[in-house]
Amino acid sequence: MVSKNSDKSNEPWLDERTRRRVASAGQGIDVASQRADDLDERCLAFLDARFAQSPATRPSALDLACGRGGQTLRMVACGALVTAVDRHDHGADIQRALTGRPIQPPIFIQADMRALPKALPHAPYDAIICQRAIHYLRYSEAVTAVHAWTHYLKPGGRVFLSASGLGSELGRRYPHKDRPIVERFAYLAPDMAHRHAIQQPVCLYEAMDIVDLLHAAGLGIVDVFLSPFGNVKSIAFI
Repeated sequence: MVSKNSDKSNEPWLDERTRRRVASAGQGIDVASQRADDLDERCLAFLDARFAQSPATRPSALDLACGRGGQTLRMVACGALVTAVDRHDHGADIQRALTGRPIQPPIFIQADMRALPKALPHAPYDAIICQRAIHYLRYSEAVTAVHAWTHYLKPGGRVFLSASGLGSELGRRYPHKDRPIVERFAYLAPDMAHRHAIQQPVCLYEAMDIVDLLHAAGLGIVDVFLSPFGNVKSIAFI
């Protein structure tokens, strides 16, 4: 299913006058630390529903490429047991954000989402979320990575995955715009790279590219939709 949907905000971080939290190593803006978008909210609603189905068991969630832990902390606040993973050490950032909050802290693990430890705390998970990161991998790497994630997912669980869109403004003068997804991996045009703080090559996606990725990784599709900005968001299952 491919549909259009709206983010709850008007992408306020795109305004250069606002305060923007830059992610590590030139990997864009840490949007999750500022707000929850539609995919974040749908993940939280899914975890709430899993909790309601089995009140004696807290749901578990894996936040991949978690950044400073915006979505991690939202999932903890809704009662989930959360493992947060990022290749950069954001453990201290997450701990600072928890100061004074009487909730069970998430477990932070510094690791690459392409090479996760065989054993992860709280696995298998009800929900795995990875926002605004898969486009930093070549398509073949992305398929391999997402397939590996399925081994950590509970039956009936969901994968919540998003990628920067080829139809977004990031695609303006993108040098690989006309290449097939398997060959698409390049730096953004200089003005777009500066505007969005993305200084690494990316593979930009169209909606059907995400569908193909999820199918290649052995997942079924619940929904695929576009944000008003043109990014591609998806929900999948085993």
